[in-house]
Amino acid sequence: MVSCMKKNSLSKEAYSAAQVSAMDKYTVEELCVDLRQLMEVAGLRSAELAMELFEDRTRIAVLAGPGGNGGDALVAAKYLKLWGYEPVVTLSRPVQQLSPITLHQLAIWCEYGGGILEELPNDAEGIIDGLIGYSLKGDPKGKAASLIEWINRQDLPVLSLDVPSGLDATTGEQRNPCVKADRTVVYGVMKQGLAVDDSKEVRGEVTLVDIGFPSSFPEHVLDPSKPKEKKDSDCGCIHSAKKKSST
Repeated sequence: MVSCMKKNSLSKEAYSAAQVSAMDKYTVEELCVDLRQLMEVAGLRSAELAMELFEDRTRIAVLAGPGGNGGDALVAAKYLKLWGYEPVVTLSRPVQQLSPITLHQLAIWCEYGGGILEELPNDAEGIIDGLIGYSLKGDPKGKAASLIEWINRQDLPVLSLDVPSGLDATTGEQRNPCVKADRTVVYGVMKQGLAVDDSKEVRGEVTLVDIGFPSSFPEHVLDPSKPKEKKDSDCGCIHSAKKKSST
């Protein structure tokens, strides 16, 4: 089952991982949307769907990877904590190996009174999978693979963020190991790998949520062979003007 919390032209199509990466880049670099803003909305939407899935279960294991998927998970953990849940965070990489934006979200999580568990909780009542997003290449390795295997051994409801960790977002191939989710919250646009039949057994119920993408993208963003369209305005000059005005 696929449900949609947004209605525009993007909700009718599915896109490859490369296309989604280009959409992210265009939204941030060309439309001047701060990546942290997109992540905040994604995490908020995830927390809202987590409440639906987990219902009265309050002790939630939040597994976060080093990239954007992990940052989304940390934002979701923050909101769940604010709403009276007891999220506990476990990282798949050392803090020193987190991307800058994920490290930023971890700092916020800690300032809100959250911490990091070195050991996996034995009293979890639900799981948020924020280990690996659409940028997966090959089989999950190391601690991420061990955490995926732990998830699949638990008899608990699982919410995956954007794609189940271990699922190829373009082909729908289940790498080894791959999270088996009860629900997947998909950010902005549907991923091709979630639209194929082979992903049914691991994606669970799929919900597409709006995180602030534009309602359409220029052709050159989706197809690099197309010529780049000229823009009527350049937000880069706005940033330059703001910088000058602050000095």
